[in-house]
Amino acid sequence: MGEVISATAEISRVDEHVGSAFEVAAARGGEIKDAAVSRLEPAVIAIAAAREQREAARKAESVAWAGVLAVDNDSDILIGNTRDEMWNALGRPRQSPHMDAVFPEGIGTYTAGDPLGQPLLMQVLHARILAASAPQWPEPKRNAWAAAIEAKREAYDTAVKAYRPVEAALVVAEAGYRAAVRNGHARLKNFKRDLKSLGLTEAQIHDIIPDASAGKSRGGATGSGDGGTGNGAGSGNSGK
Repeated sequence: MGEVISATAEISRVDEHVGSAFEVAAARGGEIKDAAVSRLEPAVIAIAAAREQREAARKAESVAWAGVLAVDNDSDILIGNTRDEMWNALGRPRQSPHMDAVFPEGIGTYTAGDPLGQPLLMQVLHARILAASAPQWPEPKRNAWAAAIEAKREAYDTAVKAYRPVEAALVVAEAGYRAAVRNGHARLKNFKRDLKSLGLTEAQIHDIIPDASAGKSRGGATGSGDGGTGNGAGSGNSGK
């Protein structure tokens, strides 16, 4: 006996099965087409709109994330160069409590985490540079280093603030697509019952609705799971 695809299957496959069933049924004409138009067409339209919104949101998120990564790279270079200048001013010691006070675990303290959190860490770095007390770091030098960090932090913070709403829009667009497909899946199951009511056999029904059992082994279904989002959001927010 044929099977309708599982609701837990990969989300794009469920989408494909709903769309394929509608297209085939519409091409048959007559009562089969009428049933498809009544049962599946609203879902097909809703899925297409949600898919379009998701793709637009993904593109916007990708562009915004690229902006974050660009300023992240520049910031990491600046932090590294600042650390080197401060270390050189001390005579490049193997160990230094002054360096530990500003860079407790090297530049990675400020650069190795989630890029979206780096502006706050750079704010802390700015404060620690200004509070440093090594004689080899006179106030004018500390002010210059801190000012450079602050200028880059502001640019970074601007990129992060621009990214946040785009990331949120993608999260909602992904959820909207999944919801539309779930609704389509429920309608697909009901459509199978409609076709049974029209007197079609299982074989005839699954000439219209893709047979999910065809991709199974004796041990059970092949891979499944909800497609989910790309970064959290998106794409990018997975650290460095």
